[in-house]
Amino acid sequence: MSSAEPIAYCLTRDRELAAALDERLRGALAFFYNDAARLHQAVTLRAPDLVLVDTGAVRAEYGDAGLGPITTFLRDRAPRARLAVRPTPGVEHLVAAEAGPGVELVPSDLDGCVTAVATICGCP
Repeated sequence: MSSAEPIAYCLTRDRELAAALDERLRGALAFFYNDAARLHQAVTLRAPDLVLVDTGAVRAEYGDAGLGPITTFLRDRAPRARLAVRPTPGVEHLVAAEAGPGVELVPSDLDGCVTAVATICGCP
């Protein structure tokens, strides 16, 4: 990560995941967003070191265009950020294809996801 305190943006609607990440990422500045528009605004204002996109938060009924456009935007606006995606269980290969190259898939289970994100951030 590029700064003393890595900046992590997390797009999720999973309150348990957000609480667990907030607890575990003590060595990072973690911000949580429940829709892609707010994540886009945050990235435009300040580029993060890591962005986690929980596929459960990407929903057409909330105006989201899909995972592909979100990761494309993130690559364009925050090219140095590491991108991680928490897939829906059972469709990891589809998620990986839609997310595109250079995106890390983290485990879909709560503990595995939190551990992987903490490792990416360099948090103990």
